[in-house]
Amino acid sequence: MSGTSLKFENIELDLSSYQVRRNGSVVKLERIPMELLILLAGRNGQLVSREEIIEKLWGKDVFVDSEHGVNTAIRKIRNALQDDPENPRFIETVVGKGYRFVAPLTTPSEEQIFPAASVGYRSHLKRSVLLGACVLAALSIGTYVAVRYFQLGGTGGRTMLAVLPFENLTGDSQQEYFSDGLTEEMITQLGRLNPRHLGVIARTSAMSYKHSSKAVDQIGRELGVNYILEGSARREGGRVRITAQLIQVRDQSHVWAAEYDREMQSVLQLQSEVANAIGNEVRLKLAPAERVHLANPPTVDPEVYESYLKGRYFIEKWTEEGTRVGREYFEQAIQKDPNYALAYAGLADSYAWGRAGLPPQEALRRARAAATKALELDNTLGEPHAALAQVRFVNDWDWAGAEAEFKRAIELNPNDTNALHMYSHYLLSMGRIQESLGVSLRALEHDPVSPTMQLHLGFHYLTARQYDLAIPQYLKVLQADPSLPDAHNQLAVAYRQKGLLDRSVSEYVQVETLLGMTSDQIAELKAAYDRSGMRGFWLAVLEFTAASDQSLISPYQVASYCAMLDKKDEAFEWLGKAYEAHDSSLVAIKTDSDFDSLHSDSRFANLLRRMKLPD
Repeated sequence: MSGTSLKFENIELDLSSYQVRRNGSVVKLERIPMELLILLAGRNGQLVSREEIIEKLWGKDVFVDSEHGVNTAIRKIRNALQDDPENPRFIETVVGKGYRFVAPLTTPSEEQIFPAASVGYRSHLKRSVLLGACVLAALSIGTYVAVRYFQLGGTGGRTMLAVLPFENLTGDSQQEYFSDGLTEEMITQLGRLNPRHLGVIARTSAMSYKHSSKAVDQIGRELGVNYILEGSARREGGRVRITAQLIQVRDQSHVWAAEYDREMQSVLQLQSEVANAIGNEVRLKLAPAERVHLANPPTVDPEVYESYLKGRYFIEKWTEEGTRVGREYFEQAIQKDPNYALAYAGLADSYAWGRAGLPPQEALRRARAAATKALELDNTLGEPHAALAQVRFVNDWDWAGAEAEFKRAIELNPNDTNALHMYSHYLLSMGRIQESLGVSLRALEHDPVSPTMQLHLGFHYLTARQYDLAIPQYLKVLQADPSLPDAHNQLAVAYRQKGLLDRSVSEYVQVETLLGMTSDQIAELKAAYDRSGMRGFWLAVLEFTAASDQSLISPYQVASYCAMLDKKDEAFEWLGKAYEAHDSSLVAIKTDSDFDSLHSDSRFANLLRRMKLPD
């Protein structure tokens, strides 16, 4: 419902951009209060009970501190709207029952809501139908997608747990790698306990709370968890002291706490003890194999383990320099202990997921070698399976082999969001759209505040041609971080497919600006669009592409420009080059909307056959 908004007094509730504005200025409002405001406004004048609010926003049969949650959301709405609870202009409290939205609502003119092409249809609609449709669209965008999968307790009745970053008590910032490494290893250990009944928040989301001053109950609500594990680490000589405490989010009660003082070589035993204790506290039934694993953790040389932790610390920065330094530490660990499987797994990750600074095929070749070695040493590690899955997916085009590896990786490490993320991409490439959505939402459940996972959900909607869901999802991502080129680029595609061409070009220009295009070139693109519309814009883009370093140009990308210009012969010529170059982007050809105009051409079906993509 792009362009749809509801107005009351000087306030506008914009459902397409998911924003509240007062006199044109954006008023910040968090997700749950925003969903509640949309719900109340959509039922203007009607009483909405607290029970219905909880069911709509959090879902049935899930843990939620209703008194605190609903009251807090109402308070935040009133603060945002500058509404006095004693003399309400917008939201009225019905004591012991619920709430009622009481302000008169107006909507923009129908010309603002529907494009000119819809005049005949538009004239038959009533205002109440418009309002109801707008609210339903917003609720499907927000409540069903976002809130439903952020609910406390997770999906399927699972207990959800977050491991907050262990505090470094050494006073030495150079030791951050150790406390961060312990955090990541605890996430992995706990994630393996019983994934059907215990979900663990992934590292990216957990680490976003490092040095955070937020209260446990707020973190719990934001991450959608029942329990939080807090800890600290201090190293002195060859010993390590770790404290840990398990907190129940519902009432912030401490349900378990312990302190350990061990030799460094016993650190893995220590982590297993903590994982086992927490499993007992949340009453998990452990499989026999997992009990054996916890009871018999491997021993490791402290220097080797330290190099491994440093490697993880640096590659998690996801920069080219961080990846290079991290790789050096993994190689140090391997030199000290050639049979240390985790170091090979880290090395495989650095080539499969990191900014390797190498040609893609060379990086994937090295990823394959390191992952294969890691699995020779320990075939219970999930991460090397994920790296192999990625190689078989984007490099080998071994569709069956890739899926087998993705599934094995996720079975062994259900918290591996790299595996979940790329498995969702794999399913999209296969045309298995609904399965992809399930995996995307599962990744988001484990990594709810990760920009990457939020962006990927938008990409899922984009690929599924669900542009009315994709647009607000990208707007939310960009509201958190406006500097993400991929988010601007994908939003531009969604706007273009919706026929919102001015907005689309604006986003494409933003992409080029972020990627370093000169102001003169930007001016040329804008002028081309002003003169000749989207065709002129894409012709100008092609000219810039032709003048660029050809070694840096993706033939798949050039093919997409030609397809959008309806230059079919040239598009297939460039797709042929992409096939010969084994361009990794070609795995998306089956479901990429840029190539929809080519589907009826026999050459397109022939390309899919050559790639052995399933029908």
